[in-house]
Amino acid sequence: MVNTAAIIVLILYGLVLVGVGLWASRRVHRAEDFYVAGRRLGPGLLAATVLAANIGSGTTVGVAGLAYDIGAAAVWWTGSAVLGTLVLALTVGPRMWRVARDLECLTVGDYLEIRFGGALRSIVMGFLWFGSVLILMSQIVAIGYVVEAFSGVGLSYGIVLGGGVVLVYYAAGGLWSSAVVNVVQLAVKLVAFPVALLAASRVLGGFEALRGTAETMGAEYLSPLSIGGLGIAGYVTVLGTSFVISPGLLQKAFGARDESAVRQGLLLSTVGLAGFAFIPVAMGILARSYWPVPLSLENSGWVLPQMLVEILPPAVGLLALAAVVSAELSSADAVLFMLSTSMARDFYQRFWNPDVDDAGLLRAGRIAAIVGLSASVLIALPFPSILGGLSAFYTILVVVLAVPLIAGLYWPRADHAATLASVAASVTVWLLALWWTGEVPGPGNLWPSLLGIIAGATVCVIVTLRPAAHR
Repeated sequence: MVNTAAIIVLILYGLVLVGVGLWASRRVHRAEDFYVAGRRLGPGLLAATVLAANIGSGTTVGVAGLAYDIGAAAVWWTGSAVLGTLVLALTVGPRMWRVARDLECLTVGDYLEIRFGGALRSIVMGFLWFGSVLILMSQIVAIGYVVEAFSGVGLSYGIVLGGGVVLVYYAAGGLWSSAVVNVVQLAVKLVAFPVALLAASRVLGGFEALRGTAETMGAEYLSPLSIGGLGIAGYVTVLGTSFVISPGLLQKAFGARDESAVRQGLLLSTVGLAGFAFIPVAMGILARSYWPVPLSLENSGWVLPQMLVEILPPAVGLLALAAVVSAELSSADAVLFMLSTSMARDFYQRFWNPDVDDAGLLRAGRIAAIVGLSASVLIALPFPSILGGLSAFYTILVVVLAVPLIAGLYWPRADHAATLASVAASVTVWLLALWWTGEVPGPGNLWPSLLGIIAGATVCVIVTLRPAAHR
């Protein structure tokens, strides 16, 4: 059944975000404005754009569905992101900002080429393009589920419409317009999600509902430790590390006005994410008390949208609708930022048009956004999965990028041969471990990713320390 009020809210909110993005884009005149916001983000604006990106489909729709399936242990998804962002704020973030400022880097690919050469840049960025398309697909699918649940229109319509909104406001002004739009989105999320949790708890009976769920599902369902030490280590290793080395987050940090703004902004984002982490988990567990038997066995993407539609009072539900859409749009534009800037710099400028001028590079970033988003939408329509794409991206990111990025920053002796060999070793061992264990890529699967990282680090050390005569 079509919900006219929800459709009106979605259209009006989408127009507001597009309008804010177009208004902000008036300050985007150069490629540097588009790629790194003119390096003028203060702590507050940096915190807002990073936190808005991190409160996305994975930490809302995805985590609520995961909590519905496995219980309180789902907190390790967002908890690992909190730990990773904290490490980023205290170590890699400020250090990478200094490097980007001194070497005039606009992307992580720029840094990899300056530090290790073009071959490593091309290989790593190729892997990340593939992963970025998958994660962007996941964000857009989450928008589709929300739109479908609230409005009654088909999933494909939500996917296309959500993708269109992101494309317009991001392509207009890149990082700068996204950061300004993210402030609006974050404000909506930080108000609506707590209100939605309180309303759901009141309707469903709060602690009594949790007690009933524990009786039905077992006491371990309410334990954050139910997935065991290896499961927790898997989330922290894969997800936590991915938030330390994510090109999207690092390139947002490149836009900070100074090193202090990087550290303060990322720390503020860490605090905000930690405070938010338990809300989707609690909502997923409460949903289990209402639906002891899943409505769909294919995936749990329906849980949070359906909960907001069926359980919450209409007014709260519409507010939560705007919040959930905000979450998905903000994380989608963050991934699109990473994908489009990399495609424009790492492919177009490097291989196609090395002598491109500033206006041409700005135009290339916008065209790359159209190409990247179109590819993600085309994949999302026949394969609507949320955590599947996220899990694949985070695993690919960590396996391919962790050793070269960390070695480049903290070990001056590491060279191009060592890092190329490390990537080859990491990917080979990871794929062999996946085949041997029969597991699929994902944060909960520790051993394939960990073995890949260990293999890459070991090979990097061996090749770096090889005798000088063989270098």
